[in-house]
Amino acid sequence: MGEALDARKAQTRALFDRLAPDYDAAGCFATFGQRLVAVAGLASGQRILDVACGRGAVLFPAAERVGATGVAVGIDFSAGMVQAAQREGARRSLSVRVLQMDAEQLDFPDARFDRVLCGFGMMFLPNQQAALSEWRRVLAPGGRLAVSTWRASESADLMAVLGSMGVVQGPPPGWITEPDDLAARLSAAGCSDVEVRIDTATFRFADLDAYWQGGRATGYRATIDGLDEAQAAQARAALAERLRPYQQADGYHVPASALLGTASR
Repeated sequence: MGEALDARKAQTRALFDRLAPDYDAAGCFATFGQRLVAVAGLASGQRILDVACGRGAVLFPAAERVGATGVAVGIDFSAGMVQAAQREGARRSLSVRVLQMDAEQLDFPDARFDRVLCGFGMMFLPNQQAALSEWRRVLAPGGRLAVSTWRASESADLMAVLGSMGVVQGPPPGWITEPDDLAARLSAAGCSDVEVRIDTATFRFADLDAYWQGGRATGYRATIDGLDEAQAAQARAALAERLRPYQQADGYHVPASALLGTASR
């Protein structure tokens, strides 16, 4: 079992190393990242940790909220993501630390942070309950945990098409799409004052190509790039039909929804 978990983590790390240069091309994670920061109740001077920080979709707005007197730390399992976030943080002149670290085994002392956040990272963790307990451990008494998971991502229509072709089987493992499920996991980790809300947003893609490339800028890249020429043509034709209801004069306006969960230590 340990070797299987290690292999899964290695695959995840390699995937996100490849994704780092153009991850979240459509800005979906950044949009929901700002919303997660808003519900987390950040204040100037707080110490915050962003788990699975990626390119900084949650970390950067969080750093802006806590300001120069606060502490903003991001961790990610992928060296490529860490480097991308470090470069972007420097470009924005933000005071952030970005470290490569396993989300299930944090190298921080107990009660280190006032807020722990994780935007769309839980689905990639082999042991989600262990991770949640670890995040709670590093929260100071009275601290708050805030996490987001996909209910239906902006790439849901692409995944539905690939599912109908037999390329993928159901939602990826680890996804938490129901509010009661996320609430139960937060409670099982020993958290209190648990609240889960559904949040929605719409994202514009100029054309079918932009939507397709947006899918490649997520964790689905390996699946999409694994299609042969005939499969890709079939998928794009089916996708054009499926996206028709979202088509407007300036492109496709595609909805997405997320769960935003908050809880206290």
